[in-house]
Amino acid sequence: VSITLDAKGDSNEKCEVEPLNQWKKSADFPVINPSFSGLKNTIVYAATSSGSRPSLPHFPFDTVVKLNLSNKSVRTWSVGHRRFIGEPIFVPKGVEEDNGYLLVVEYAVSVQRCYLVILDPKKIGEDDALVARLEVPRHLNFPLGFHGFWTSAK
Repeated sequence: VSITLDAKGDSNEKCEVEPLNQWKKSADFPVINPSFSGLKNTIVYAATSSGSRPSLPHFPFDTVVKLNLSNKSVRTWSVGHRRFIGEPIFVPKGVEEDNGYLLVVEYAVSVQRCYLVILDPKKIGEDDALVARLEVPRHLNFPLGFHGFWTSAK
């Protein structure tokens, strides 16, 4: 969304909305590499739905989407049947925009368990995007839908 402001900071009634990509499905929890916050970035990750369920095809989310804003490509990673995800979190590892890890909490309905899923952002859309799936101890399980955050140990 672009809003044109005058010298006083008032709107000149010009507001433009430009789609980020060709992605037409609903998505939420957009995230970028925090090292690019406030800078021009080209990659956005979000939680979305595969649309495979006849009832509630757009929620809960079961897919991570990677939108490349410069070349308009779309790549996805899905968690699988009767498994749902929360908010993706990007953990930077290097200077490239997609160099790092993408963390997402998975909830498996059939076993009522949570897992911490670690994805390689560069490989979203490929068979080997999954780096690790760590089972959360049962007493630390939490309901689907909680927001996540990441912080350094310092």
